[in-house]
Amino acid sequence: MRETKLARLLEGARVTYINNKNEFKAQLVSSISTDTRSFKKGELFIALRGDRYDGHSFIADALKNEASCVIFESGKIDDLNQFLAEYPELLFVGVKDSRKVLGKIAKRYLEDFSVKKIAITGSAGKTTTKQLITSIIAGRFNVVSSAGSFNNDIGVLKTVLDVDEETDFLVQELGTNHPGEIAYLSEIVRQNFTLITNIGPAHIGFFNSEEKIAREKKQAIEVLDSKGTVFLNAEDKYFEYLKSGIKADVRSFGLRKGDLFPERILKAGLDGSEFILAGETIRAKVFGEHGILNAVAAALLGLYFGLTIVEIKRGIESCTGLAGRGCVYNLDDFTVIDESYNANPLSVFASIKFIDSIPASGRKILVLGDMLELGAKSGCYHRLVGERIVESGIAALFAYGMEIAATVSACKNAGFNNVSHFTDLDDLVAGLKKGARKGDLIMVKGSRAMNLERVVKELTGA
Repeated sequence: MRETKLARLLEGARVTYINNKNEFKAQLVSSISTDTRSFKKGELFIALRGDRYDGHSFIADALKNEASCVIFESGKIDDLNQFLAEYPELLFVGVKDSRKVLGKIAKRYLEDFSVKKIAITGSAGKTTTKQLITSIIAGRFNVVSSAGSFNNDIGVLKTVLDVDEETDFLVQELGTNHPGEIAYLSEIVRQNFTLITNIGPAHIGFFNSEEKIAREKKQAIEVLDSKGTVFLNAEDKYFEYLKSGIKADVRSFGLRKGDLFPERILKAGLDGSEFILAGETIRAKVFGEHGILNAVAAALLGLYFGLTIVEIKRGIESCTGLAGRGCVYNLDDFTVIDESYNANPLSVFASIKFIDSIPASGRKILVLGDMLELGAKSGCYHRLVGERIVESGIAALFAYGMEIAATVSACKNAGFNNVSHFTDLDDLVAGLKKGARKGDLIMVKGSRAMNLERVVKELTGA
């Protein structure tokens, strides 16, 4: 983070309390934290209220670690009287809503830099596509990219603060599980370019319909003016809707149509994918057609920004997978595909299609946890997954969770009885270890809160 005056960062914020106005005007900020577990001496600490934790309870820890300043919510001031008395020389700033101030700080900080800003959103494939784009563009430019799935307002702040005078591109993933989040994050980032991977029923429990999800994602486009460009999946059923009535230029990608698509897909297996794009044979560490589609989307951006297909090939081929997103473990007795990071109907359908398409000397086993945040439509989508499993070459299902019961029922109703259902993670692991045979191919997938990475760790020792 470039050293910046606190007063500049808080322009437009609802500041309700300052214990030392002269100090406030002079205060410089060079690092910001919302988490005392990783807090460093001299950082500005922002106390956030969350669903599980209240940052105000950790102000004492920030002070012990020599915070340079504390931003708190003014409604908590009675709880801070002791600290105000003990640290009279330290700057304390009260605000109406510290979470909103977080967004204000990120927006103000970013406004002071002239960088190209790329926002990536969609129902599946966001993080992989972001990694591929970053790998491609970083071959020629200085890039700041959101780490992992840092795609909410806290993640945006952490990413934005890495921008400095040397930065050419900011690549920021935008996530949402409630209406209005994409508009809010876009107002902070004010991107010049937007890429939407696809539209599906992820988090549909908070939106009630795919149409409303598409409307939410479109807000990442509507922030663009006529100088902006949006990159869309030409094969997505909401393609026409997303590009209608917008000011930005539209570029498209796909597997079989669009401004850019592969001339030929040569292979899509456990050791990665191989395809011909713009005359070059590209060997990518992505899995299945959905992984190739992510690579094509990233390549389209690379071409747009003037990189050659050779540079793009180099960027795609050097990009490695993230834990929980398609890592393959070839063990002595069986092979494990780790897709444990997250799951929604769109990504589960893609995973079933992928495991169905690849050869295995033994059985194909799917370890599947609940797909969460589907609301009233949970039963419907879990049943659809069961129907897909029955139609595929999957030999056994190890189901985990409560909502997955609908998947289990759909399988059994169709005569697919090689199903084991668990509600305890330790029992699931024990069942897998007992049931796995030599040559088996095991895919592990489930929503983040199901903690199925523990299953992968138990099976692989990774």
